[in-house]
Amino acid sequence: MTTIRARNVNHPQHRENLKAEKYEIIREAMLASLSDETWMPFTELEDKVRARLHDADVPAALFPKPGSVRWYCKAVQLDLEARGEIERQPKKSPLHLRKRQPDST
Repeated sequence: MTTIRARNVNHPQHRENLKAEKYEIIREAMLASLSDETWMPFTELEDKVRARLHDADVPAALFPKPGSVRWYCKAVQLDLEARGEIERQPKKSPLHLRKRQPDST
């Protein structure tokens, strides 16, 4: 079983071992759902990811427990932020995200 050592933007020293197959499925769904211009609330992103999993016929057995998709969405979101692929809207609560713009710092 291949794993990804996911980063955490809030705790740079922390790494979370995630199953690579699940990580990639969630990562692709998140990046396909996010815009590079419009901010999206995390809850809406999670809903879009669930819809994409459903539309792609991802087996329910891959995320069997209640909360599995949400947990993976959060873990992947924190990793993508740490890697600079997505960004959060400053001083905005609840959390809003978008793909990182090329000129963002």
